[in-house]
Amino acid sequence: MKLTFRIEYRTAWGEELGVILDGNNSEPIILRTPNGEHWEGEAEMPDLPACVPVSYRYGVYRDGQCIRRESGTMAHLFCPGKKKNCHYILNDFWKDLPAESYLYSSAFSGDYQSEAAIKVTASADGSITFRALCPCLHHKHQVLAISGDCPALGNWDIQKTVLMEEIQPNEWTITLNVSTLEFPLSYKFVTCNADSKQVEEWENHDNRMLNNPELKKGEIYLTPETEVHFTSSARKVAGTAIPVFSLRSEKSFGVGDFGDLKKLIDWAAKTHQQAVQILPINDTTITHTWMDSYPYNSISIYAFHPMYIDLNQLGKMKDKEALAVFEARRQELNALPQIDYEAVNNAKRAYLKVMFQQTGRKVLASDEFKRFFEENEHWLLPYAAFSYLRDLYGTPDFSQWPEHTEYKGRRNSSLMRTGQLLYEETRLLLLHTVPFTYPIT
Repeated sequence: MKLTFRIEYRTAWGEELGVILDGNNSEPIILRTPNGEHWEGEAEMPDLPACVPVSYRYGVYRDGQCIRRESGTMAHLFCPGKKKNCHYILNDFWKDLPAESYLYSSAFSGDYQSEAAIKVTASADGSITFRALCPCLHHKHQVLAISGDCPALGNWDIQKTVLMEEIQPNEWTITLNVSTLEFPLSYKFVTCNADSKQVEEWENHDNRMLNNPELKKGEIYLTPETEVHFTSSARKVAGTAIPVFSLRSEKSFGVGDFGDLKKLIDWAAKTHQQAVQILPINDTTITHTWMDSYPYNSISIYAFHPMYIDLNQLGKMKDKEALAVFEARRQELNALPQIDYEAVNNAKRAYLKVMFQQTGRKVLASDEFKRFFEENEHWLLPYAAFSYLRDLYGTPDFSQWPEHTEYKGRRNSSLMRTGQLLYEETRLLLLHTVPFTYPIT
């Protein structure tokens, strides 16, 4: 099958747009542009199993390196139909987090997985696939549908709306034969009762318009994934708001950590709460003093603060003498009436260095870490380089550094090889960014 990607995105001089298909960061599909704003590119790939969602993201590239890509957990999606050798024309907007991203969480939208098989029927004469993002329907026992000004869309008759399919939680789609539509097409999204299929609400939006894409045989035109909003109130949930650092337990190391957060979530689930709200947990290390404790002054929007690592998850320290020293320090810090920010961070970092010497290379050589590194290299390497150089030169102000004041991606590889100490420190920083995963019961 053939894929054509189209997107509007204004780039700076020297930048180009690429498509990361199914998480393949190493081989992006580079797009072309006549004006630095309208981008288009093609790719050929074998026909995939019918109705299995295909995901992709857009990224901005400079000198062959990805300097920005679409963020958030929701990549672009489409479902190929059973018909072979089709040409999918994918029209997109740049997709970051939805405007009201919290509504897409399980707390508001529910932990829903469709039990019905996805059905995508593509016409030989050409088809149009409508795509929409709409959360919070399941708790209202609703499904998304479409209504418009032609017979195929019911001629605005509320008894003849066309129901859409949910290919992923909160992502809805419907594919229609282009020959059944009349252009210019005017339409709206509506919600229907999941049982009766009766219309319950119309979207709070002007009529949407679509001109004739003039498709050839075998072509499937996909509209941009648009956010759909309704005027009915969002789901109200009850939960707990608390900073992670305040969650000290008997096994903590002087500060609440991710292990303590897991205990809180388990308690919240047992007490039928639906949300836990915390303060930011990103790395704020600038001066290595108490002034770094302000949680909103982060140096990375991706990296977690190493202070929150649950050291109990790292395995047992083999050096019994060192372990005894750390255990005594842990009890001392955990007994304080208030958190000693500097002491906790110094002690945890020292603990991490010992554990890195013990197990770090094994972890870094694992398939799990290699996969994590490949998916996150775009921020991991600059974060690690900045953190090391900040400590090496004693200031976070890179304009005062004697060298390496500009990050050049892979061209900074010499930095990663400059001395054993640099290597150790940089790899340690990479290691402590790997998030711990806990099952939520």
